[in-house]
Amino acid sequence: MSEPRPVAVTGLSILTALGRGPEAQLAGTPAFSEVTRFDTSNRRVHYAATATEIGTLEEELDLAIATACGQAGVDRRTPLLLALHTAPTRDFGQRRVYTSACVSASTALADAATLIRAGRADRVVVAAAYLVEPHQYALFDAGRALATDHAVRPFSLHRQGTLLGDGVAAVVLEAGEGLAQLVSWSRAGDAYHPVQPAPDGRGLTTVIQSALRKANLHPEDIGYLNANATGTIFSDASEAAAITKVFNPPVSSTKGLHGHALEASGLVEFLITIQALREGKLPVNAGLLEADPACNLDLILGGPRTASTAYGMSLNSAFGGANTALVVRAG
Repeated sequence: MSEPRPVAVTGLSILTALGRGPEAQLAGTPAFSEVTRFDTSNRRVHYAATATEIGTLEEELDLAIATACGQAGVDRRTPLLLALHTAPTRDFGQRRVYTSACVSASTALADAATLIRAGRADRVVVAAAYLVEPHQYALFDAGRALATDHAVRPFSLHRQGTLLGDGVAAVVLEAGEGLAQLVSWSRAGDAYHPVQPAPDGRGLTTVIQSALRKANLHPEDIGYLNANATGTIFSDASEAAAITKVFNPPVSSTKGLHGHALEASGLVEFLITIQALREGKLPVNAGLLEADPACNLDLILGGPRTASTAYGMSLNSAFGGANTALVVRAG
């Protein structure tokens, strides 16, 4: 039996309200502002993290794929997996479209990496996109999931909710070496409730432990954790419970900077984790006003922290109890 092949990141592209390109994502200043893209006058909340001077979702998706493929030097006809809220009207040549809410992109990454490691593909492109639009905005607002104080405050006491944010990203995964390695991945469901997380974080505990085991790493090897934390009361507390059961790495949720990109979140946060490790600059957990005793984590506060190892982990969770963990290594 042949040895499992390493899975490398050889090209990437990212756009959020923080800016265009991986370097812009570590700016450290939250990008929330009043929404002008559509009318929010009849909504409770009027803020999101929206990028400026951008095209349509499909135009930005096309640009992201072209940029990542160009950096990697691969053909646009490379197998493509997409994470979107609905199938695109344009045919990008995609093999599959993932619509599994906030684990859509991380699930696509796991599937792509599995194909490469097993030798069933030499390279795969994964792309994801969400641009803040009125329909999902209205649903989140009506569900009282959006923060009324205009900020996402992951793990903070008295946090009020999340805010949506633009996110368009693409990555080329190949067998071999590259800019970074996708070392391991894990998925699990907690089957607790259609929309509420298990209070003990059982699903996230499972994926954290499984991802570490598959990577042959000890908990202390992980020098950064990009948390799923959305700034909502139950979700953040559940995630904190899961994390503290396994380890105590430096933690931040970059949603406090760029907002919640829904189906694109997993890929956006994966690429930000890679950039943070490559620069050795761990992003701040923005928005925290007061420590929550229920979220007793080693949060990165006040400013970026220097990375202590080359390994990081990115967590994502979704409605229905779906959870994913991705372990990455810089270089």
